[in-house]
Amino acid sequence: MFKLFLLNTAFFCLLNFTGYAQPQEEVTVRGVVVTPSGTPIARASVALAGTRYGTTTDEQGQFDVKAPVGNYTLLVACVGYAAFEVRLHLRKESMKPLKVVLKESKVNLDEVDVVGKTQVQALRETGFSVESVETADLQNQSIQLNRILDWTPGVRVRQEGGMGSNYNYSLNGMSGNAVTFFIDGIPMEYFGSSYTINNLPVSLIKRIDVYKGVVPVDLGSDALGGAIHVVSDSKRKRFLETSYSYGSFNTHQAVVHGQYSHSASHFTTRVSAFYTHSDNNYNVWGQGVNYADASTGFKAVDFTKENPATRFNDQFQTFNGKVDVGFVDKKWADQFFVSLLASTQRKGIQTGQTMATVYGKLHYKEVLLMPHLSYQKENLFTDGLTVSLFSGYSNRKGETIDTAMAFYNWKGETTPHEQGGGEISRNGKSWYTLYEDSWINRINVTYRLPAEFKLGFNYFNSSAKRHGKDPYVSAYRVPHIAPQNIHRQFAGLSLETKKFDERLYVNTFLKWYDFKTTSNELEYFIVDGEYQATAVPIKNNKSNWGGGIAASYKFHPLFLTKFSVEQATRLPTPTEALGNGVLVTNNPNIKPEQSLNINLGLVWGRIPIGSQQGLTVTAGVFYRDTKDQLLYMIASRDDGIYENVGQTLGKGVELAMVYDLNHWLKVNANMTYLDIRNNQRLEDGVPNIIYGDRLRNTPYLLGNAGISANIPNSIQGGSKLFAYLHANYLHEFYLYWPSLGTADTKNIIPSQLVYDLGVGYTLPGERISVALDLSNVTNTQAYDNFLLQKPGRAAFIKLKYQLAYN
Repeated sequence: MFKLFLLNTAFFCLLNFTGYAQPQEEVTVRGVVVTPSGTPIARASVALAGTRYGTTTDEQGQFDVKAPVGNYTLLVACVGYAAFEVRLHLRKESMKPLKVVLKESKVNLDEVDVVGKTQVQALRETGFSVESVETADLQNQSIQLNRILDWTPGVRVRQEGGMGSNYNYSLNGMSGNAVTFFIDGIPMEYFGSSYTINNLPVSLIKRIDVYKGVVPVDLGSDALGGAIHVVSDSKRKRFLETSYSYGSFNTHQAVVHGQYSHSASHFTTRVSAFYTHSDNNYNVWGQGVNYADASTGFKAVDFTKENPATRFNDQFQTFNGKVDVGFVDKKWADQFFVSLLASTQRKGIQTGQTMATVYGKLHYKEVLLMPHLSYQKENLFTDGLTVSLFSGYSNRKGETIDTAMAFYNWKGETTPHEQGGGEISRNGKSWYTLYEDSWINRINVTYRLPAEFKLGFNYFNSSAKRHGKDPYVSAYRVPHIAPQNIHRQFAGLSLETKKFDERLYVNTFLKWYDFKTTSNELEYFIVDGEYQATAVPIKNNKSNWGGGIAASYKFHPLFLTKFSVEQATRLPTPTEALGNGVLVTNNPNIKPEQSLNINLGLVWGRIPIGSQQGLTVTAGVFYRDTKDQLLYMIASRDDGIYENVGQTLGKGVELAMVYDLNHWLKVNANMTYLDIRNNQRLEDGVPNIIYGDRLRNTPYLLGNAGISANIPNSIQGGSKLFAYLHANYLHEFYLYWPSLGTADTKNIIPSQLVYDLGVGYTLPGERISVALDLSNVTNTQAYDNFLLQKPGRAAFIKLKYQLAYN
């Protein structure tokens, strides 16, 4: 792999035909774009004419543009407003923020030549297979991030139930922990189980970048099947924003988000907090949802759609708060913050592996505290050197409480317990408390080299220590009570360039992975003539190298092709290696996953159709050769273990199209087909009877279609009306291996088509907005997992208020 990196580096040198050039110092132009009445204008295009430097304004009308020192013409344009331009002289000294006032006009944006690229446009033109989901239009709506991302090409989000339930992401067929989640560059697994992507309010998020397959070095961690990077909304000025949503199943969501920054000292305080509660008491029916009726001789009777059962032990509640105190825009730091994240969670656990097992009192509680600090500075010590640092400590306490003295059915009726209590193990009570202490450190450095090259380095280090306690301790929990630990490291080096007037983009990289674990095996010794369970520590250490290249070439301003390849590794997570003491057993001999990932993509767009319409088409194919894949294997009706399983080979194709009319009306459609097969020819030296089978319990055909409209000046001048309708399709697939069993006995997750719609209205001044969302409009019986029904039709209304200060 190191030879591959050297070859790629040599290729870079051949590209360097432009001669030696010193990196130029860049400065930042900041400002706000407003109407004559002072209303901020979102999504206005801001560019330095004739250059590649540009961006779009956020929801508060603010913009940042970075460019080398020099003379420019600033060009600002937006649909429905007259274009604005002014001469600028950029200098090293700090510049006062600009205030641009746009007047209404009937001139179309298509008549204005805007050259600058937004961050999203620049990201999509790299060689990586990446989708960037902007949330600006959806921030007023009551939509979970899981649902928004489920609309993205190649992405499938599988949930076990309603709000706060367990979920699983699949990116082009790679699923589970092979998909890594980040927030502002930091892996989210260290932020606790309540500060996760399914619980984060959309109003706190600026955009979400979805990397399928190959992942860049600057996301400093192992990510085998892809990565989902959440970029938080960091506004520059003083503001306060709050929202409240109420809906079906007694669901409440409240969000407060604010910032204060002293204009002279640049001392800044940010506060964000959100509260979520849901009873999740939705109706379920069909196979597995039954009760024993005495009138039928205690034979099982299934509930029906006309006479459904109701979930009754599925309540979910979480509170999360985060405070950042520090400075911005100082000579010694662009950003420096000392922060504290605190979260609590309580959730009922309604079912086991399927809805045939019902729990009535089993529940989980968690508390997490995470102090951390972050630092970022461009042009540190010298022009072109950017440094970003993060260091944090996480303390988590999780309790699984299983002390019921009865068994429950779907009527909520109880049967006395005859074996000492407990609903999971059914052979005794349990109140297991897991204690976890983690340290996380990350350093990211980039340096602009001569001749348009950029060198990047990323190092990530984490360690987690776990131990537990249980007053009702059973033998199988002994290894989880004794101390266990895991230490993971990642280092990456990249070299990036753009050539031929930025038509060619190349990024080559080398990665190193290392992990060490000390986990416990359960052994029995005879003490005083009796067997005694004892935890015996087992050490495990593995290291791997990886690397690859990502490249793109723009043959035409409207046609881009991209290619990426990587030999990737994913290190086991703390839960995979150490277990959780409840449903997951530890594995002292666990190994990293490895995969060869190849992506090829084509992008056409935006192709003009007439004077006001455009069409964007993207297509991609991919290849995944994976070995030692980590899968959760069910060991009994109550628990399981993560094990390295054989080898799989995956191929697939995806296609997406977006049509827009003058940027206010959009119609989109996408589909993904996956062909992921068992590629293990021999199993323990014997021919594998399921060799060549499609991978079990894995969707292989999915699609989305939708239409949305964003209409300014609707009903009142300065207002905005937003509406959407979306359809999500999933084709049926087998729970187990297709070649095993007969057709009439195979378990199937059925095909389903689910519709969502919503409408939102923002009053003039953009301080107040109200939105209505309807999910699963046709009340379809929907499943992501076998016999685990998701919520039916649901409605949510949301009110949002924001106050901004200049």
